[in-house]
Amino acid sequence: MKKILLKFLTIETEQSGAEDLEHALRVATAVLLVEVTRADFVVQPAEKARLRQLLEQQFALTGEELDALLEEAEADSDRLVSTQHITRLINENYDHAMKVRIVEMMWQMVYADGEKDHYEEHLIRQIADLLYVSHAEFIQARHRAEADS
Repeated sequence: MKKILLKFLTIETEQSGAEDLEHALRVATAVLLVEVTRADFVVQPAEKARLRQLLEQQFALTGEELDALLEEAEADSDRLVSTQHITRLINENYDHAMKVRIVEMMWQMVYADGEKDHYEEHLIRQIADLLYVSHAEFIQARHRAEADS
């Protein structure tokens, strides 16, 4: 009986840990996108709408889940001192294709308001370097995002 109970508790803890990790990765991704919207010091309504759309598509979230994620991401962004802990979490848990996808989503945020600001580009270049996304992939992601806008 003790073995069965221990096995059940271990499985429950592992599932909870996986859910917590998935949530942390979603928040990390959302924080990076929020940071791009704030990079030019003006957050346009079109950027907010695009942010919601990208997160909803990427993570298949309900409206309520999306609202909670954005609230948490914006609060974390307000307190953000460095992006290194965010990029480390992403590097340790996402494959390379997802890292490139994050860079592409960041570019999509840039083009949401129709204007590319040098602060936005600098931030994305910095994040791409921290995610080990090559310069060629960085440029390709920008072109894909530009074509989608």
